[in-house]
Amino acid sequence: MPRRRKFPDYVEIRVPVYQPPSSTLELLFEGKTLEIAKRLVRYLKKNGGMFKDEYQEALGIDGTDKVLYFRVVKKLLALGMIYEDRGMYRLSDRFSERMENLAKMWKFEIGKVAELW
Repeated sequence: MPRRRKFPDYVEIRVPVYQPPSSTLELLFEGKTLEIAKRLVRYLKKNGGMFKDEYQEALGIDGTDKVLYFRVVKKLLALGMIYEDRGMYRLSDRFSERMENLAKMWKFEIGKVAELW
């Protein structure tokens, strides 16, 4: 029986101070992992989903990038940007719901409760 996948307890999000990022993925990834994440999201948007074992053909991942791919998928799953549905990965809007709740919590924290309702 396979082991249950472990997700990280937290994920660091780098918030740029001077200029906004061109993509949300730039807040989470950098370098080769950013490239893999962008290819994955582009593929999921185009095709609506991807089977778990289809990543090598679909994204052109070779032997050395497998570890990076699985790190990207693990982080995207933990954040709710993608979800797993019957052996397929699909895009999810759970991340945006979390960020919306975070924004509402900040409004409450600074006392702008009237703007929430």
